[in-house]
Amino acid sequence: MRTVIIDDNEPTRKKIKTLLSLYTPEIDIIGEADGVETGFKCINNTKPELVLLDIEMGDGTGFDLLNLYKNPEFVVVFITAHDGYAIRAFQSSAIGYILKPIDSSNLIDTINKAKEQSTLLNNELTIQTLLKNTKSNNKLEKLILSDTENFYLIDISDVIRCESESNYTRFHLVDNQRILIAKTMKSYEEILEANGFFRVHRSHLINLNYFTRLDKKDGGTIFLKDGSDVPLATRRKNLLIEALSKL
Repeated sequence: MRTVIIDDNEPTRKKIKTLLSLYTPEIDIIGEADGVETGFKCINNTKPELVLLDIEMGDGTGFDLLNLYKNPEFVVVFITAHDGYAIRAFQSSAIGYILKPIDSSNLIDTINKAKEQSTLLNNELTIQTLLKNTKSNNKLEKLILSDTENFYLIDISDVIRCESESNYTRFHLVDNQRILIAKTMKSYEEILEANGFFRVHRSHLINLNYFTRLDKKDGGTIFLKDGSDVPLATRRKNLLIEALSKL
């Protein structure tokens, strides 16, 4: 897989190249750059299939570089320090990311997923979704979901609730659509809780904007605007009231 590394830290680039040569010989490093301008030239000259891209660089950000491409023909994996919002944006957009300091297992796992993504996902859509989310004032707008047969781009505001079904998560949307995804609800909890969702029970995560009332009998039952109801865990009651008061 033809690969370019764009990072303004030379030791980081060197470590990535060393680890990739040891563990993923099918990855062919065809170029590297240290900024937005040099990265743009490198991509145009080498036509890579995969770009490993730093977020913060001397002459701009990785997002600035991506904005230069209307229809990117490469898969992107970001290289990032611990930035909670950026990571939520990557997760919601089905974009891979490598955390600094570089860890070999995280790097290889992410690269392997990127190779799968190059054939399974609409790459242009994932990048455009990411760019839209990063412009949304720390509030994500879109979420990409995929299963074995379909690829979904949904508005987070259209999700009424999520329901855990063992190792699966069922999304309930405003148009009565239900989407079952082979990931645990935990995988989405951090993304959604930063966007007005609250875990009311170990099996239920609700969008607080669709809350209508709480029936306190029998431990507690929450009623939502679509007519559905979900149980409230007793220990979550005070936390729910606090979350609602902040809306």
